[in-house]
Amino acid sequence: MNLRQSLLGLLAVSSLTMPAMAAPFQNATVRRILDGKEVFIDKTPARVDQTAGNGQELSTGKSRAELLFDRRALGFLGNNSLIKLGEECFRLDKGQVLINGPQNSCLGTKVLGIRGTTYVLSALDEGGYRLSVLSGEAIISDQGLQEIDQNSPDILEQYPRLNPVIGFGSSAWGSNASGSTLGQAAGLILGEASFFLPLRQSEGSKVLYNYSTASSNFDSSWGASTEFGYKWFNPNNRSISSLLVGYDAWETSQCVHSQLALGGQWQKKRWQFGVTGGIPIDDCENNLGFAIGQIGVPIIDLGEQSVLLSLSPYVMHGIGNTYGGGRIGLNVPVGESVNLSAYGQYDELLDTVIGGQISYRFGTNGGFVNDPNIQPTRTTPIPWQSAEFNEFKTGRPIQLALGGDASMVRPLITTASGSLANEPSDQESGITLRSGEEAVFDADGNLLSRNAMSREQFAQLVLDNMSGQNLLPESHVIGLIYQELYGLPNQELLAILGSDWLVAARKPYPRLRAANNLVVPENKLPKEEEEEEVEEEEVEEEEAQAQPISIQYVCGGGGTNPSFAYYVGTSVGGPRPDAIIFSAESPSQPSCQNFPAGTSGTEPTSPEIINP
Repeated sequence: MNLRQSLLGLLAVSSLTMPAMAAPFQNATVRRILDGKEVFIDKTPARVDQTAGNGQELSTGKSRAELLFDRRALGFLGNNSLIKLGEECFRLDKGQVLINGPQNSCLGTKVLGIRGTTYVLSALDEGGYRLSVLSGEAIISDQGLQEIDQNSPDILEQYPRLNPVIGFGSSAWGSNASGSTLGQAAGLILGEASFFLPLRQSEGSKVLYNYSTASSNFDSSWGASTEFGYKWFNPNNRSISSLLVGYDAWETSQCVHSQLALGGQWQKKRWQFGVTGGIPIDDCENNLGFAIGQIGVPIIDLGEQSVLLSLSPYVMHGIGNTYGGGRIGLNVPVGESVNLSAYGQYDELLDTVIGGQISYRFGTNGGFVNDPNIQPTRTTPIPWQSAEFNEFKTGRPIQLALGGDASMVRPLITTASGSLANEPSDQESGITLRSGEEAVFDADGNLLSRNAMSREQFAQLVLDNMSGQNLLPESHVIGLIYQELYGLPNQELLAILGSDWLVAARKPYPRLRAANNLVVPENKLPKEEEEEEVEEEEVEEEEAQAQPISIQYVCGGGGTNPSFAYYVGTSVGGPRPDAIIFSAESPSQPSCQNFPAGTSGTEPTSPEIINP
């Protein structure tokens, strides 16, 4: 054996046998205070962003606190809890703490080291500790864990990130607004393409995105839209909020339309409350502005998603009038990638509109979510051969969840450290606990008991320690491990662990072009001004021709005595001022037959026009 081989062998042996060293601990910063203000550093009230250093105590009363350990690990300190900070580890003297990341703890004379781990440590009233592992591995030994080093990644950069998403689909709609069966939109079917691009993500609970779509019937109709949106998760009540501003353009036979879109949505327990509006910014005569509210009611849970019934009152403004109406719709997710929707609406302008849409979406980079806390077994650019499906090669049983995220189809979760969450590690010294296990130790750190946690125990740990807290970098992994061990979590656990957030964050607010970008039907547009003027002139002429002509006349005779020359209605004639005035509707109608005059009343008379 040469010298080089000897040195390599010595290094290999020493790496397995040398004392385990933990990275020096420096400080813990208070990031967030919950349930009041009873958080203290050395018994002095602490404030957010205040830091405790080596040798100091961090404690709580009725409140809870989120801690950041040297940007390597996050901790949730429970109420009525106390930890003492040391250089190698912290020591829990009272209460309970959850740790996510490479931060060790002292258990009496033992050191609790970690490997890709989230664990909960509780101080028992009778002395001693209870250690519960939610993900990864925890190793209790006399000398700690060698794995941690000074170059541990920033824990705040270890959150799951959304991948860009590409979508394809088709939509169709029709209306009887023009009086026919389906109206002007009869048979209109559009092919659609979309692209979702996360622009900025922070701490696993905020995302700024761009979402763009294009559609066409590959003949004469087309449409395009783009929007910028911002979504965020509120851990206090586990709600998800979003705001958007966008631009839409589409072509009709009369004009190319464009509008500014504004909207927002609030979601909790999968109930959705939203409002969007469109403001026309074109000169098209048949444009419509609108505002629509939406209430989404979950009626059937399908794993991480729900079938939603939507109720949407709306108002539209066009051609100088405002119209109210309502829409009802149904949205059905088929797995994670396929979505079906249908709707119907009615108002006095568009009458009845019906429509539907089918869409298929897939994430780039092998999935919708890129979680640095999970180490894929291999990578491939083909979506259906991505990491979440590699376990078909292992021969192990696979648990499927209807509607679940594709990355949840795993018999074993591989942690970023390279160890399998449910398999034994290579660590031979000390006691190793893995995901789903808990153990009780005495005050000196000696093992008293060890067992696998039940579904109820695991769920209660999540509820007690993570309710109301920010999402952890390993929240997603914990949800996957729970599914491996016990099946699909209930809706409350899915919300606490951020599953609802990861689904909602990559799905923009549904703004169907077919439903929102309709225009005033042709048969309901006002007539052009020139046609109206011609019609008015024709009406005036007809009225003038139809109006009767009045001619007034008297009946006068040819006698020489003017005192008896006119018919005055008696047996003898009379003067002109006393003559009876007759009326006729045309010049040919005046007649004086049987109206004599003269001194004897027998002299014939003829019409004399008074007003021609």
